[in-house]
Amino acid sequence: MTATLTETPSTESGKRRSQGRRVCQFIEKHCVHTNGQWIGRPFRLLPWQRRLIYELFEVGEDDLRRHRWALLGIPKKNGKTELSAAIGLYFLLADGEPAPLVVCAAASDEQADLVFGAAKTMVTMSPTLSQLCQVFDREILVKDAPGARLRRVSAVAGTNDGLNIHAVIADELHEWTGTRGEGVWNVLTNGTGARRQPMVLQITTAGHDIEGTVCGRQYTYGKRVQAGEVDDPRYFFRWWEAPEGSDHRDPAVWEAANPSYGVLVHPEFFRDQLTKKDEATFRRYFLDQWVASAMAWLPFGVWDGCADDAYVIDPARPVKVGIDISRNQDATAVCVAQMQDENVVLRLSKCWENPYPPGHSLHDAWVVPREEIKAHLRDLFARYPVPATEIDGQIMRGPEFNYDPWQFDEAAADLSGEGLAMVEMGQNDHRMVPVAGDFFQLISTGRLKHDGNPTLSRHIGNVTPDMRPRGVRISKPKGSKRHIDAAVAAAIAAHRALVPAPAPKRSVYEDRGIRTL
Repeated sequence: MTATLTETPSTESGKRRSQGRRVCQFIEKHCVHTNGQWIGRPFRLLPWQRRLIYELFEVGEDDLRRHRWALLGIPKKNGKTELSAAIGLYFLLADGEPAPLVVCAAASDEQADLVFGAAKTMVTMSPTLSQLCQVFDREILVKDAPGARLRRVSAVAGTNDGLNIHAVIADELHEWTGTRGEGVWNVLTNGTGARRQPMVLQITTAGHDIEGTVCGRQYTYGKRVQAGEVDDPRYFFRWWEAPEGSDHRDPAVWEAANPSYGVLVHPEFFRDQLTKKDEATFRRYFLDQWVASAMAWLPFGVWDGCADDAYVIDPARPVKVGIDISRNQDATAVCVAQMQDENVVLRLSKCWENPYPPGHSLHDAWVVPREEIKAHLRDLFARYPVPATEIDGQIMRGPEFNYDPWQFDEAAADLSGEGLAMVEMGQNDHRMVPVAGDFFQLISTGRLKHDGNPTLSRHIGNVTPDMRPRGVRISKPKGSKRHIDAAVAAAIAAHRALVPAPAPKRSVYEDRGIRTL
């Protein structure tokens, strides 16, 4: 441990001895909050966090920690990211391990940045830690302790064998799926074998594949340890979840499942989420309950309830167009949307799908017909002449065409040269999470009006929610061959329809009150 940090001797936790007091003192003395109204203020542990730390850091007769593995199931918005970062800094600076390597790991680069970013903020804003550490893009180094470092790792990037790890903090373990995710999990957890008292600290919310994922297997094992079916005193398991069969709309259930209820997360938050998330997503992320599968994005019957043939696209009003081409180029969809009073009228304009089933000799040879797509967009340009957008200060004639440049860049350049208002809509989380949120809210409130097109309805039915650090976006199960391109195009068009079209610009003569013939 670095000499400038004071170590507190082990203390009692009930009848068990624990290092918890020392850990809590380190966090509250040296760490700060990193977001919200408390940013920069000294870290103040909540009662449940303090109790958790005392239990997690219990020691045996040899004064070494009893627990080497831990799985913590904590619903979103309860402060687990900041707690993980603070514990990671304790492992780095005050655990008494020579040259510790602490790894903050997650399934994606963006997720890995959350815990590591919180740790960096704590270091830079703390008067003591900022003197002890150097902060870099992917590492935090201890100045006077060669080899001591906290490193950021993502499963998507992979990692190498041979690491001598003191502590692994695996964030959102439910996202560690597929061969790469489980492979990195194995490498990192194997890397703790040479340490005196290592810790594999897995922190997550619930998933939807309890049998086929590493998180599901860890949860099942933890339940068996908790029930006394497995004797493993080194495995620590705590899971905050709503009681089975409980009503997910009941505030008492929200309180039971969320340890920071009333402090970091409030009833108004859950009421708002109920209008924007399907039941399965709500239960997974906010009640920490495992669900049977990544269930449909929309509640049963809600999409069909929005069907209304009385609403049609009016060629005398502005139109927004969404275009989506699948990554494997086996489908493309074009949707048009229009704001009419408080409602958004939506139509599937055209959809191209691979006509040959998998295994057919012509299946792999089929590609989306780009010239047909371009011809269809030109037809929309002629059909709906009212300006819908402004580009570089110029009000453009006709619809606003929103496209993903990854697959359509050259075609868009050609169409733009012909006068079509082509607008890039890159499908990253920053853009697509708000798109999905607006689309869900329009549907759930009945403000979206469609004509019941069976292809669009099929694509909507194939959608599953995909929770990202920024929020939920629409997706489909990994490896699924089902199409959702029309759903994505519809979501983009509806989202953009909510943005007002530019007002016609008045001439200088009109501004000065001069009438012209």
